[in-house]
Amino acid sequence: MIYNIVEVESIKLGVGNIESLGLSSKEVLKESISWLRERYEVTEDIRYLQKAVWHIYAYLELGYPYESGETEFNIILKYLKMDIEEVFPKKKWRCTKVPLTKVKISQLLGRWNPVLHSMRVGDAVEDIMDKVSNGKEGEYIYHCGKVIKQDADHILWEKTFKLYVNKEETVFHNINENRYYVLSEERYL
Repeated sequence: MIYNIVEVESIKLGVGNIESLGLSSKEVLKESISWLRERYEVTEDIRYLQKAVWHIYAYLELGYPYESGETEFNIILKYLKMDIEEVFPKKKWRCTKVPLTKVKISQLLGRWNPVLHSMRVGDAVEDIMDKVSNGKEGEYIYHCGKVIKQDADHILWEKTFKLYVNKEETVFHNINENRYYVLSEERYL
């Protein structure tokens, strides 16, 4: 219905790896959604709301929870006279934070190449746990497998992950699958 796979994928590509510039893809998307709503309020052009919904889909597909933008998202749905379950069924869009446990981090990393890697999988899990638990702000790369692409200082391996630790939240980005996960120290989410 409103969902447009090409538009949503384009939006996801647009914010891909934006954290490397010191920006949060989550916040950029939320600000874009607000801007689109404001443009609708000025022009009454429904296309701004449709574009806002595509941005919300991209936001959810990147792994961010609906609840963190719920107020803004609900305003857009109200303007469209649509029900949340109609546009964003819970079964499909339920996104939860990932608890900071060794098992969950290991699952996010998946199968690890035993020879070609930045560090052993157990060491990577421990390193991620340490950086998140101790709030060591920064951007960290973990990888394994063969080099797929290389351009000057940028390298993409078969499995490439970036960990972004900042004051607001910790984001774990699976670059190859373009999936984001919010890591939380709360054990029972």
